[in-house]
Amino acid sequence: MMNDAHNTKREDPSASSGQAVCPSKKLDVERRAARPERAEGSSPVGLSRAAFEAQIRHTSGPEYWRSLEELAGTPEFQEMLHREFPKGASEWVDSVSRRGFLQLMGASLALAGMTGCTKLPLEPIVPYVRQPEEVIPGRPRFYATAVTLSGYASPVLVESHLGRPTKIEGNDKHPASLGGTDIFTQAAILGMYDPDRSQTITNRGDVDSWSAFLKETKGPLTVQKGLGGAGIRILTQTISSPTLADQLRAFLKIYPQAKWHVYEPVNRDNVLEGAKLAFGQPVETRYDFSKADVIVSLDADFLYAGFPGNTRYIRDFAKRRNPDGQMSRFYAIECTPTSTGAKADHRLPVRAVDIEGFVRAVASGYGIVPDVDIRLDGNESGLFKALMGDLGRHHGSCVVIPGEHQPPLVHALAHAINDAL
Repeated sequence: MMNDAHNTKREDPSASSGQAVCPSKKLDVERRAARPERAEGSSPVGLSRAAFEAQIRHTSGPEYWRSLEELAGTPEFQEMLHREFPKGASEWVDSVSRRGFLQLMGASLALAGMTGCTKLPLEPIVPYVRQPEEVIPGRPRFYATAVTLSGYASPVLVESHLGRPTKIEGNDKHPASLGGTDIFTQAAILGMYDPDRSQTITNRGDVDSWSAFLKETKGPLTVQKGLGGAGIRILTQTISSPTLADQLRAFLKIYPQAKWHVYEPVNRDNVLEGAKLAFGQPVETRYDFSKADVIVSLDADFLYAGFPGNTRYIRDFAKRRNPDGQMSRFYAIECTPTSTGAKADHRLPVRAVDIEGFVRAVASGYGIVPDVDIRLDGNESGLFKALMGDLGRHHGSCVVIPGEHQPPLVHALAHAINDAL
């Protein structure tokens, strides 16, 4: 029995097999069933093959197109092209063109150089009445001095031209630097030419003179002399100049009740307080890395610029890092990655609060403090045992350095360990 072709129903090909079909496959079958049949010889853009051939036949010369829709020139393609490139979209209605903008910029640069053509005012030049033999125009002079940072002096050699310092280098004849400088010492020369630096006396924000200062303070100082200077307070930064320190001591002899206060925004108070705990007075420690076989750094970045004596420490440390000779061993226990820790043979990263427990454990090995139970994992325990073994085998040639920001107790324990070793 024949079925009407218009009433023929497409069936799922898997229906006859009795197999389960996933929903996606059923949907695909339904979409294919709903897709209209394309007439033979037609194109997807709506033109017959004959129309395409006729359009190509009427063209003369090479013609390029990117799609069949562009070749056919259908209304849909023209509408899309209009939406992609609207009329006037690439035009900018402005009186200044690109060429005019470049001309204005070139003219402004040319006018900027006009300031160099200004005639300077005449100024009198006063010559020397007696020309110094050592002053020769065009030749620099050198003098030795010191640059201070946080109260610590660095010996330097300054190059000057006609009395104006221009360059700072280390003094190679001084044992504290041996000709080296750090970044802060090199930058100190810029402070001489800083327009915002203090160049005169100020009184409540107003510029004043020395004579006005002496006149203003003469009366109160006379009154305070009878009171022993009980109402006088002197505030300074850290001072290491022997001359200035002697002057302040002479002032305090006249006014014994006066108070001298020292303040630094970034200070080394923990270092001095730790020295008080260990020695009874604030003292500075000097290390000799040229004789150290084992070095233990407790969060101390002693090779970084700004650490007191770092220029000499760098040379002494590098001298013992010769793999062909007797090379030192360096342990770094730190909470923050530093340039010093990067040079360590063994580096143990710990929290800042755990460094005190670590130094207590080291000190307990020498009977300085009672035994301390420190919790370390496998790698940390192995490093701790190796460190204690190296310290024990190198009595008299090892050093423990605490960091400046560690509490005073860590500094005091480090001093005690160094004394025991």
